[in-house]
Amino acid sequence: MQERARLTEAIRKMRLRRPRKSMSIQNVTIVTFICLFLLSLVTIEKLVLNNWQSSITRETAGISEKMNQDVIEKMNSFFRVPVTADELGKKLIENKTIDFLNEKSRNSFFIGILESYEKEIYSFTYASVDGEYYGALRNNKGELELIKNNDETGGEIWRCDVNEDMTAGALIQNAGTFDPRLQEWYQAAEKEKGPVFSPAYRDFIINDLTVSVSCPVYDEAGTLKGILGTHMLLSDFGDYLKNEGAGFKGHVSVIEKDTRYLIANSMGEDNYTVDGDGSLKRNTIDDLSLPAWKNSYEMYLKSKKTEFSWKAGETDWYANVKEYRIGGLDWVIISVIPGSFLAAELNRNIEVSAELAVIAGAFSISIFFLIIRRLYKPINGLLTIAENISAGNLEQRVEIVRNDEIGRISNVFNRLADNLLDMVKHLECIVEMRTKELNKANEVLRESQSQLQLILDTAAEAILGTDLNGRFTFCNKSCLRLLGYSKPEELLGSDMQFFADFLSPEKNRGERNGVLRRADGTCFDAEYRALPQLREGKHVGYVITFADITERKKGEEKIRFLSYHDPLTGLVNRRRFEQEMKNADTQQNQPVSLIFLDLNGLKLINDTFGHTAGDEFIVKVAQVLKKNCREGDVAARIGGDEFTVLLPRTSREEAESIALRVKNQVSVEKVNMVSCSVAVGVGTKAKHWQKIERILETAENEMYKEKSISSINFGIHAINGIITSLHMKSPCEKKHSEEVSKLCEKIGMAMGLPETEIKKLRDGAYLHDIGKITLSDSILEKTHEQLTEAEHEMMRQHPAIGYRILNLSQETLDLANGVYGHHECWDGSGYPKGLKGEEIPLISRILSVAEGYERIINRENNREAGKEKALQAILNGSGQKYDPTIAELFVLIMKEDE
Repeated sequence: MQERARLTEAIRKMRLRRPRKSMSIQNVTIVTFICLFLLSLVTIEKLVLNNWQSSITRETAGISEKMNQDVIEKMNSFFRVPVTADELGKKLIENKTIDFLNEKSRNSFFIGILESYEKEIYSFTYASVDGEYYGALRNNKGELELIKNNDETGGEIWRCDVNEDMTAGALIQNAGTFDPRLQEWYQAAEKEKGPVFSPAYRDFIINDLTVSVSCPVYDEAGTLKGILGTHMLLSDFGDYLKNEGAGFKGHVSVIEKDTRYLIANSMGEDNYTVDGDGSLKRNTIDDLSLPAWKNSYEMYLKSKKTEFSWKAGETDWYANVKEYRIGGLDWVIISVIPGSFLAAELNRNIEVSAELAVIAGAFSISIFFLIIRRLYKPINGLLTIAENISAGNLEQRVEIVRNDEIGRISNVFNRLADNLLDMVKHLECIVEMRTKELNKANEVLRESQSQLQLILDTAAEAILGTDLNGRFTFCNKSCLRLLGYSKPEELLGSDMQFFADFLSPEKNRGERNGVLRRADGTCFDAEYRALPQLREGKHVGYVITFADITERKKGEEKIRFLSYHDPLTGLVNRRRFEQEMKNADTQQNQPVSLIFLDLNGLKLINDTFGHTAGDEFIVKVAQVLKKNCREGDVAARIGGDEFTVLLPRTSREEAESIALRVKNQVSVEKVNMVSCSVAVGVGTKAKHWQKIERILETAENEMYKEKSISSINFGIHAINGIITSLHMKSPCEKKHSEEVSKLCEKIGMAMGLPETEIKKLRDGAYLHDIGKITLSDSILEKTHEQLTEAEHEMMRQHPAIGYRILNLSQETLDLANGVYGHHECWDGSGYPKGLKGEEIPLISRILSVAEGYERIINRENNREAGKEKALQAILNGSGQKYDPTIAELFVLIMKEDE
């Protein structure tokens, strides 16, 4: 407190003192700085201007020399590309990496070179000693094209597109007759026997000046094979020089030393002109608009010096001349720079320097003024803060800017206030730190809880927790979904009674299966297990995981069922039947009877109508067996078309009665108009010493005896059913069958055949299209012309299908071959076997004529007109499609009828 009182008194005394009037230290410092700054600025400016003027000549000569050196480096870079391309191509050809006889390999080689060097190369070619010429070029649009000149082009050069497979595409231009061996680049490389540059010449395809780098290619014996040529447009080289010297208002030109012809220039002036007749005229250095180039070259020729300067009007000019020789080229590079660009630069620099000096001076003075004010500001601030501290405002602080008396006084004030604030704020810091620690701990706890809940919710299994009394504590989403609850609160505190037994200490090990109840009262099969929940080593509850295994149970039941049952009929299979038969083979079950059944015609139905119809037949028989089986009886499907029935405590008479009832009920069933039938055999074990396996064999043998008899009747009934079904599907086919049958009968009578053969003809004609039973209604309704290719192929199968059907019965067995060949042709062009002449059965040849006639009549609206057309068709087909004898006889018969 005493220190504060002394400080307050000192401040009061300082305020009472009044200094005498004078310029402030701050203003004295500012005026002194301004005077010294202006003096230094004027001195430096004078020295710099004198040095600038003397360096103009020296700088201009150096710039001109550098421009020429830059041009030479660019020219070296420009010509390095074709030399590298030629060397690469030569190695690939001499090493036989490229097969020039393979068009794709050859074209890939040329296109690859151009793509590798982008726009530096205009074209890359190879000319053989035989005059063949191959290569690729880049057109004005930058697109790649192939060029070739060989026997295929007739000695003319073609430009072609490039296909994706690297073959030549469409012809773009025929550039006319061209012999590469007459070109300068070819002859120069052949003469020099090494890489050589050609003089500039006009390209034969693009109207531009071109320079070629050519290289000879030899075989292993040292014999010349051809010349590789890399061709570059001088207009591309001109692009290299466009901006050369632009920064110095200078210009560069390249000319041929001996001819004075222009090669390139940086001003963009034409190096050549094209006359009205299309001929190209080279320009010389004398044609350039800038006389400085011509003057420089003339002075160079006279003095052989490479640097010149002269005055033309008000302009001083500086020139540098260099010769450039490479691979047979002899060029001259001329760079000219006006001296005025540096003088103008000097004047501009003087103006800019003056402006910058003024700006810098103003800026420096302003900065200096601000710095001075900042340096002196603490003095005023110290007085203000001292008054505030003396009034008790301990938050105020003096800004200490330097370590002088004022700084030390300020430091004393600051330490005094800091000591008091430290005591107050120390407690606040402790409270704040503890609050942050508590918030951080709570955040970690919330994050851990969120992560734990996320893990629980993403688990596929249901998870729930209970306390030691079995009351619910937590769960995941899978648990809520399986138990049928919408939110955990509905389960909170619930007593999980269905887990009570499982949670007992002696039973809560491993997995168990059980039935759990949902919220709506429904149940489901579950597999569950429990683990103890520990907290700081103390057992506080259980974590239970469980999963719905209803579908797994169903799958297991299905597998178990299918392992003993036939999947199609649901009857027990052979394996289960044999077990049931052994189990029933006891004295208490005697007499034990067995019925053995076999389906008649299952193969016919499968082959004719497909396996779906065959499965329908099997299922219908199985349904009849199920309906007639008593409690304790066992019906089984033990083979593809075989069934058995086990009848415990059943006499033979009862078994025969059951077998007859089954047989009668099966015969009522039909599959696609074919009546179903089965062959049945019965066996009975009446004595305990009889083996039940032998009883089954007895029943099977009886079945085969009956089958040998019943199959005869089944065959003819099945055939009648099939033809009836076909005619119901297509009335047109019925009419066709009847008409063809009548026509065949006429032909047979006219041929004097016996009555038995005529009957065979009549029946065969009626059944000749029975194989069409497998065709859909839509195909049957179409004419021959309307059928698709696939439908034609299906239609061509009906003779073979009819052949198999007619082989089912002894009564139709002799008709099968005739039906099978009724689409064979006399000349061997028919189907299905391609028979010809008398290799074709007689009945087939008669059927072919009758059917062909009837089909044509049916397609015509006017039946009378149709007859004439049909008879003419028979005559036209005689000796080709039809037997000529039968065809002639048939036409006579039909004309006599008219």
